[in-house]
Order: sequence, then structure tokens, then C-alpha cells
Amino acid sequence: MTTTDETTTDETTADRFGLSDRPRRASGLAGLARKKKGSEAPAPEGLDAIPDPAIAYRDSLTDVDLVDLDLCEKAVRSHHATFWETGKALDAVALRHLYRARYATFDALLEDWDVTLADSSRMRRGWPLAARLLPDVPKLSRSHVEALLPVVKRYGVDAAVTLHAMLREALPKVTAKDITAVVRELPGLSEAADPTDAIRHQAEKILTEPEQDGEGQGAGGGDADDTALRQAVRQRARQMADELKRGRMSHQELTRTLTAAFADTDDPRVYQALIRWIKGRESKG
Repeated sequence: MTTTDETTTDETTADRFGLSDRPRRASGLAGLARKKKGSEAPAPEGLDAIPDPAIAYRDSLTDVDLVDLDLCEKAVRSHHATFWETGKALDAVALRHLYRARYATFDALLEDWDVTLADSSRMRRGWPLAARLLPDVPKLSRSHVEALLPVVKRYGVDAAVTLHAMLREALPKVTAKDITAVVRELPGLSEAADPTDAIRHQAEKILTEPEQDGEGQGAGGGDADDTALRQAVRQRARQMADELKRGRMSHQELTRTLTAAFADTDDPRVYQALIRWIKGRESKG
């Protein structure tokens, strides 16, 4: 069953947001929960408890707006708030202009709440993606969301969700490093291309095609032979995934599995079968 790397529960808010290695203007996000009077009250839990950013703002703030501002502030200042809960809270404050109750600008609020504009933008972009992924990945890691942010920015949330789902099907365990490696190889899109379909097609190629390192492409038509071999490997990998009742098997996993089976001294069947296969090919040649 596919698993993902999990967010540890003992991280501080600053650690989870990647702020712990930066100079702090005050005591940082982790200390704000202790500095603010009344912070002993429990902070909202889960994305559903965070006020909705989609509500249109009015010329003047209502009592509901003021209550929502307090809830957002508790979420941002909370030691236990997640990356996406904080992002949704900041999005609500910005889009609904809730900051007007106490600050002249949203930037002034960020300054007082000890959040940089860059971190705010990153968290605001990440929370809609997390909201889509959490039903299927309850132990979603912040590192997964951050690794997918370039996809969200370039192709949209739907494309990022599609890519994560493909990785969950293709890999025994998804890590942020895996996501980053695939995202790095994604080419650009044409203006007419549908982002989600393009991501699916491009990721399929990356996950199933063998790496081309230039070996075995000497004189004698090696390129054509290699192309046929890659196509045969993809077909076999799909067949194996179907028989294992899995969505797909990546070339990386297939290579690792074959190598492990070949090197297994306790079970030499793959090693012996390969010897027989090589001898058979040599005798025919």
C-alpha cells in the first residue's frame, strides 16, 4: 500500500514553515502563542475550522468579520497550527480585508504577526492544494505540499493533485525528494494544452521511461533498438502492475526490484534464469 512521509507532531510552527534558520524580528511564530494575552484559548483545529476566504468583503467590517479575524489570528499564532491552516487563515485575512480592523495594510499585519510576505504567499498558495489532498492522504506532509507549489503556480491545483495521485500509484512510498525530481523534469506547456492532461502525460513518461545515459548507442542502429526496448519495458511494467493490482510501476522501482532479485543469494532463481536467458540468446546468435 502506498504511503507518504509524515509530518512529525513535535515540530514548532517555525520549524514546519521553514523559518527557524532565519533571523527573527521578534521571538518568531513559535513564541507568539505565549506572548499574546488570551492565547491559552484553544486554536481552531483543521481546515474546516478556519474562516472561509471566499466570502466577499464589505465596505465596513461586521461582527462576524471581527470574530473571524480573531480566529485567523489564533490559527496563525498557534504553536500547533499546520502549514495549510495558517495559509487559509492568512488568505481569509487578505482576501476579505479583515486586517482593516487593526492595521492599515495586510503587510502591516504580517509584520506584527511575524510572518514574511514570502512565507505568507507560499502558505496561501499551498492550502487549497492541501485541502484537495487531505481526504486521500490524511497524514499529508508539509514537504509534499511545498514540493508541489511550482506545479500549482505554473499549472494549477488540479494538475498538482493529479501528479501526486500518480506518484502514490507508481511508488511504494512517496517522498518530497521524489516529487521534486519529477517536477524538475516537467517541460513547459503550450498555450492550447490542458494543464491536467499535460501533467498526466508528461509524468507518465517520466515515471515509466528508462533513463537515457547514452550507453549502448554505438554504430549499427542502437537508437532504434533502444527505442524498441523502452517500449517493451513500458508494456511489461504495465502488465506487471495490472497483475499486482496496482495503478502503475515506475521504471525506477522496476530497476530496483530486478536488481534486488538478481543479487538475492537466498533466492537465486532470478540470477539463474538470467544466465539461462543469456546463454539462450548467445546460442541463437
